Amino acid sequence: MDEIKNVAKILKNSKQAVALTGSGISTGSGIPTFRGKDGLWNKYDPEKFTMEYFMKNPKDFWSTAKNLFLPLINAFPSKSHYVLAELEEMGIIKAVITQNIDGLHQKAGSKNVLEIHGNGKKLKCLLCGEEYEIENFIDEINKNNVPLCKKCHSILKPDAVLFGELLPKKTYLNSIYYSYTADVMLVIGTSLLVEPAASLPFSAKENGAKIITINLEKTPLDDLADYILKGYSDEILDKILNEIKNL
Repeated sequence: MDEIKNVAKILKNSKQAVALTGSGISTGSGIPTFRGKDGLWNKYDPEKFTMEYFMKNPKDFWSTAKNLFLPLINAFPSKSHYVLAELEEMGIIKAVITQNIDGLHQKAGSKNVLEIHGNGKKLKCLLCGEEYEIENFIDEINKNNVPLCKKCHSILKPDAVLFGELLPKKTYLNSIYYSYTADVMLVIGTSLLVEPAASLPFSAKENGAKIITINLEKTPLDDLADYILKGYSDEILDKILNEIKNL
């Protein structure tokens, strides 16, 4: 409990606290992680989620991808998402950098969200750049048809970043900025095995930030972290928030 109190004080007194989140923060929303024993990559072949595969086999891509992207439409934020949104409203969290594509931070009320891997609930035309909400194409996708742009009739891809695809430049540059200027970084529910996101906490640490990890398992950051909080993020973040309110 002393660690929770110390973390609460650090966050309360911070000037530029930032959160970096991974798929572990959304397990409370019923969205499985990508890695680990029950991870999505044990169920689906990641080779089918490359940009090259999408371009060559869009129909086959969508027949599999629908199982990952369509469930995001009706997913609800977890307690963790709501806590981070409240911490932002309190002026403590300045930005949420997320590897997640589920849009649940925004759904919970977070305003400054940097989705470095894109958003799986949106579609984008590779030809004309038109953007759509995936829920407008549910019937087409469920029929195993390739969703087409209503403007130019080219194929649509998820706005989520596929393997072999560049990260959204502006978003990633902003995430670097917030990492370099952070005085505290909360690292929540990420295995830190995917670059370049995995390097962001190390950059923050090198520039003097205190690092607080919240995870069920050990991460490559544990040797450098100032505080390592093992457990479910929903429970830990709720305790931290309540402690901050009591300060």
